[in-house]
Amino acid sequence: MRRLGELQLRTEDRSRTILRKDLVVGVNDTGGHFVRIRDDGSIAYVIDKVCDHAGGRLILKEGKAVCPMHGWRLDLDDLRYNDSHVRKSTTDHTLDQAGNIVLSEAVGHLFDPFKGEKKGAVRVRWLNHATVHVECNGKTLVTDPWLFGPAFMTGWWLASPSPADSVELLKQADHIFISHNHPDHLHAETLAVLPRDKPLLVADFKTRSCEKYLRALGFTNVTALPFKEVHQLGEHFHISVLKSGDFRDDSGLYICANGHSFLLTVDCNFLNHHILPRDLDLLMTSFAGGASGFPLCFDNLGPEEKQNVLERNKASLRFMVTQYIKTTRPRYYMPYAGMFTERAPRDAYILEHNAKNSASMFSELARTAGAALVRPAHEHQLHFADGDLTLEPVDVGHLVPEEPLVYLEALAREYPYDAERVIDYLKSSGYRGDRILYLIPTDDAFQPTHYPVIRSDFKRNVHERVTLADIVPEQADMSVLQLRIRREVLMCVVENQLPWEDFSIGFQMRVLRAPNTYESDLWYHFTNVYIAGHHFRYSSFCGACTVVEQNPIWASRRV
Repeated sequence: MRRLGELQLRTEDRSRTILRKDLVVGVNDTGGHFVRIRDDGSIAYVIDKVCDHAGGRLILKEGKAVCPMHGWRLDLDDLRYNDSHVRKSTTDHTLDQAGNIVLSEAVGHLFDPFKGEKKGAVRVRWLNHATVHVECNGKTLVTDPWLFGPAFMTGWWLASPSPADSVELLKQADHIFISHNHPDHLHAETLAVLPRDKPLLVADFKTRSCEKYLRALGFTNVTALPFKEVHQLGEHFHISVLKSGDFRDDSGLYICANGHSFLLTVDCNFLNHHILPRDLDLLMTSFAGGASGFPLCFDNLGPEEKQNVLERNKASLRFMVTQYIKTTRPRYYMPYAGMFTERAPRDAYILEHNAKNSASMFSELARTAGAALVRPAHEHQLHFADGDLTLEPVDVGHLVPEEPLVYLEALAREYPYDAERVIDYLKSSGYRGDRILYLIPTDDAFQPTHYPVIRSDFKRNVHERVTLADIVPEQADMSVLQLRIRREVLMCVVENQLPWEDFSIGFQMRVLRAPNTYESDLWYHFTNVYIAGHHFRYSSFCGACTVVEQNPIWASRRV
């Protein structure tokens, strides 16, 4: 692999005028922006209405700008989200002679100077969820391998079994790209089939969240690629990593193979602020929704409000897909990275209520936006040759799905609750803030057990055992967060220093908070900063062991 250069930016300037006569003292909603006017008539700031968390549209509510998608609140005085370190950036503007606000909006796109003509063939094969196999001129790339077993500590399961040859394709791949450290993309059990010197490619996040995790798993050949740099994997085969448009550690991947261009946005919100390559041959985005513990795991919300949030979130994802298609102008669109379900019996409530978008509903949406839908399926692979696409049939059978109870029993057996270990973990975290945290170990149904509750005062750095009777749900000048977490899941995260988003995204917790706002800095710290210890052990039982041993049940049995 060698560096070729960088993707280039091409821009065109557009402007929009906000009439001064339409603005009053205070915060004004002008459609796409909020404008704050001081008492003396001067302009305090102009900000756009995009929520920096997940790309939702901020609305005015109770003196704050609120995102309906996940309940994020923007303080309109200091422009901080949820009383955290995350701030909203202001929008540059000028004034014309009449005092009107002029917004100069540079509309840009990325240009690949190394693309070349569409000559030769490339094959793209969807293997499962966000796992894609790309073959060009004898070199292969696999993205985000999750091929068997659960993710998020049994919270997620693949919706359908992977192809029988998928593990062998992974093992033979020349390079593997991992977009971020969520276990449905950085899946420890699937990666266990690989030699520890396998070339792994990740994004160059400041926190090194992917690198730390992979090195904790024992991998030695991990390369962090700076954003927008172009790196050659083989003859006429190169890639570039793009950063999500928010503060999260997430990335997407641009691929150019024999002049054919593909973009995988993975789970990114407004990838690279929607400054993206245009006229793609194939665009692939997430589509399903249901990939968050909010709102179903949050006890501050009632059933009707939870249902409303879920419907808004699904609609927001459909809007996101539309925006990606309009921005990149692809010939073909494939929805991917949403093929999961909740199979564990103890998650029946989530399975019943966590409705998702289906891939089939995007056919008309794609057509309206100017692209043809390609259905993600194991029965075919995409064959691009000299600019044309054909679907080649594939028939190799499937792996056998695992039994969830085996994993549940293994977790419970291998991670007994240890209050002192939890306290040591929290003391060593380095996190400080005006927060009280109660970690409440529970059974499968989130009912408290006889095990001690842990109370953490992050302002005074005091961490101690308490009882349920000692819990104080509200406290002046401090946020109070109660997390009821299945005890073996809590211990698995503590022992392996896993990201805390595994609790939420895996539906492994129930939350009660006062005030009812998102604790951005706490979740960011425990998801991207304080992770990946010196060793890692998820469970001695995992499907990878069976695959490595080449058990005939994996090699020949079909479902």
